[in-house]
Amino acid sequence: MDHQTPDRRMQQRCAKDVSMTCSHLNQKDERMVTIRNYNDKGLYFESDEALLVDSFIVLRAVGVHEMGNFGSRAEHPFLFSIENSDPGACRGYRSHTVARVVRCEKVNVDPTRFGVGAKSLILSE
Repeated sequence: MDHQTPDRRMQQRCAKDVSMTCSHLNQKDERMVTIRNYNDKGLYFESDEALLVDSFIVLRAVGVHEMGNFGSRAEHPFLFSIENSDPGACRGYRSHTVARVVRCEKVNVDPTRFGVGAKSLILSE
């Protein structure tokens, strides 16, 4: 029998793959990452590089004209899109955000990738 654990998150997440750039705050170390799920409070993404817990990062949407500038692992980078059928959590997408890393661990399927959880920071309303 397949046992499923209910999702205990207080906020619904949007499970969409979206390519973004990630850099440490005030540094020029931009790299492509793949956002796996998000909402307006936080996000989970995968990266080729580990990030320190409690570090501050900047995530930024990438324009189509910029895709060739980054060494993305994805053959076809994932551009953001939203459809009428998407859950409300998908509307929490931010094209540019500052976040604090709350966890970073190797991805079981691919030990050369890191799964990163980050909390979005609201700098102003």
